[in-house]
Amino acid sequence: MQKCLAFVLGGGGARGAMQVGALCALIEAGIQPDLFVGTSIGAVNATGLAIWGIDLAGIGTLARAYQDIAEANIMDARLSQWMLRALTGQPNHHASRQIANFFISKGISPELQFNQISNIRLALIGADLDTGQPVIYGQDPFQSILDGLMASIALPPWFAPVRKDGHFIMDGGALSNLPIEPALTMGATEIIALDLDDPRIIPGRDNLFNLYFTKLAFALSRRHIKLETALAETRGVPIHCIALKSPEITPIWDFSNFRKLIHTGYEICRQEMSKMKAPCWNDKTLHTITTVN
Repeated sequence: MQKCLAFVLGGGGARGAMQVGALCALIEAGIQPDLFVGTSIGAVNATGLAIWGIDLAGIGTLARAYQDIAEANIMDARLSQWMLRALTGQPNHHASRQIANFFISKGISPELQFNQISNIRLALIGADLDTGQPVIYGQDPFQSILDGLMASIALPPWFAPVRKDGHFIMDGGALSNLPIEPALTMGATEIIALDLDDPRIIPGRDNLFNLYFTKLAFALSRRHIKLETALAETRGVPIHCIALKSPEITPIWDFSNFRKLIHTGYEICRQEMSKMKAPCWNDKTLHTITTVN
């Protein structure tokens, strides 16, 4: 079997900035993936590097995109208001159009197809609510990358689910928040997984509804990860999972602290790499991050 190192990037909203730092550390160490598999914000990060370059220049461009997202305030913090609209049949199509236009402004045009990326294979994960199965955008090389990205981030109440062929497809994190199984489907023989799960309750939102909802989402995610990890083990595919967790609780909609999160992810990844013995690591000395301010 041909070797295939996959970077698997999980979902977690604004916490995805930590993946930017972790990816910087991995790239500095000379670790280059053959495959990117991303869910939700992980899909955004994977797409960004696949298009802008899997190098420090690409990392810098991705970091600047986070700054633009923070300034645009695309994910409104007024969760209760948007939730009420979603429950009453008024999905937030305005925010969906806004984020689509943002992606287009960054070079992810509706015409851009997966087969037009030559430096790496890319897979973006959505969740089919009608079949209960993950949807892997990128298996068909002629699919639109923008379509896959919009499906993978379609998290109500912020972004409306995508309707395709009579099916509702939403944020891939609903069924595979750390998409290990999709990476196996795409032929991964070794996986580095960047996990953003965080069960902590946001201060000031610690009512019973938020408590139950947060705990339920975390429990389902951990169950999926356990099952997908077990599947990888049965196939003899090693997984190196790096848990990216910031000291401060970061709401998934709050991108304002992205710089600090990038540095946090970078330091966590450097520490984890020093502990691991894995075929994909090399002995290149890690350097202090210089490309992200």
